[in-house]
Amino acid sequence: MSTRKNIVFFMVDQLRWDAAFDERNPCRMPGLLRFGEKGVRFDKAYTICPLCSPARAAVFTGLLPHQTGFIDNVCAFWPNRTLNPEYRTYLERLQDSGYTVTYTGKWHVGKGGLVERGVDDVRCSDGGHTPGKPTYKTEPLKRVGEWFKPYYEAYSEGTNRDRIRTDAGKDQLRECVAGFHEDGKPFCSVISLSGPHFSHCIPKRYAHMYELPQDFVPDNFCPPFTEEKKPHVLGRAHWPSQETADLTPEDWRKTAQHYWGYCSYIDDLFSEVLHLLDEEDLWEDTVVAFTPDHGEMLGAHGRFDKGPDFYEETVHLPFVIWDPARREPVNRNSYVNLVDLYPTLISLAGASEVLSDDEKARSMWTTNHGHTCMCYDGYQGRHFMVRGIRTDRYKYTWRPRDLDELYDMQEDPGERNNLIDSPRHEAVILELRKKLDAWMEREGDYLRHAKHVPEPGSFADGRCYDTPMVCAPGQEPTRGRD
Repeated sequence: MSTRKNIVFFMVDQLRWDAAFDERNPCRMPGLLRFGEKGVRFDKAYTICPLCSPARAAVFTGLLPHQTGFIDNVCAFWPNRTLNPEYRTYLERLQDSGYTVTYTGKWHVGKGGLVERGVDDVRCSDGGHTPGKPTYKTEPLKRVGEWFKPYYEAYSEGTNRDRIRTDAGKDQLRECVAGFHEDGKPFCSVISLSGPHFSHCIPKRYAHMYELPQDFVPDNFCPPFTEEKKPHVLGRAHWPSQETADLTPEDWRKTAQHYWGYCSYIDDLFSEVLHLLDEEDLWEDTVVAFTPDHGEMLGAHGRFDKGPDFYEETVHLPFVIWDPARREPVNRNSYVNLVDLYPTLISLAGASEVLSDDEKARSMWTTNHGHTCMCYDGYQGRHFMVRGIRTDRYKYTWRPRDLDELYDMQEDPGERNNLIDSPRHEAVILELRKKLDAWMEREGDYLRHAKHVPEPGSFADGRCYDTPMVCAPGQEPTRGRD
């Protein structure tokens, strides 16, 4: 019997920290809450980039977006981009070391990229050949121009993609367990869902789970693009999902209802996987993790979806890991980052031989960080060069060719008041900039010494900032992004 532990990783898309762990929030996710009580809940967990493809490439390679070249979503303007073969993912390394590796669901790091890399078993995934087609039937959506808005709908019959993927992932997991019991071969099983990313296509009973006040909006809501002392690029929409001026108060309320309902639906699916671990008696032999890739604005600052910013709503993650050996991290209150997830899981599983010395040192069980850094380079074909650092008290964002940001997270948790021009905070800004520069230097970030930075918001294909929003050639408007 192998002494190495199994790994089960449940990943979702666009889930906010407060959906599960803030008691003031109307949403309830009891399954994730119980898992947080069982495992280690990192309340200072952050994404490396609040955008799907860059974050996911970082998770599975341990490399930053500028290092992999995945600085933007592959689906928008780079549909044929795939991960460079020289960057071997942790899944490949585990498989080469004797693990059975399975993957179900959203990949978003290049079409067919998992199959091409030889992963054992890929199902219902854009990383394979069969993404998994939903069968639900819904009422026609409200349509604004060429785009469906707001991004919510419910159905009373049929099946959505996340249900299909969870069932397929559970089947894979059962097959892995059979092999584990038969010959002791450890496995790494990934179940990756699309929700609660919009469009919020959910069973009707979840759409009516939360009755919100008629005037429901977040505490830091404001009419879109009206905030003062904000970067120029945050003063307009850069993708149709961000154009929220046409949303009525009722639209915002129903959008929130459907989003929180989707979160609870995801929680029920995750609970099924936890129940399977109970049934198969796997807890003593398996490292288990839950995380999203990033969060969702849902009306904060009058915005929807995500964009080139580091607001807490999109960067702060609900993040839990179960260690069967019940070891305690050096500091549960350390800042941790999504890019260090797999070095942590592999170290806890006893498979550290697949890691470099640097990766071994990145385990969240041994690090003790007082801050974390984040990056952003592109969004739907546009340039956005942004770097940020978060400490307990402050968040600083550096924006070449645009206005920097500084927020006092204790006095202004809603990030409304930009203190970048405050004489009283000059020393704070200098200290944070030095820490950010040191991180960029250490990671070989091209932006640290860049002599030319593109105009923020300009298109990668040369079009200027004010070019109207359009899809990539041949791409039709959709209700959301998978």
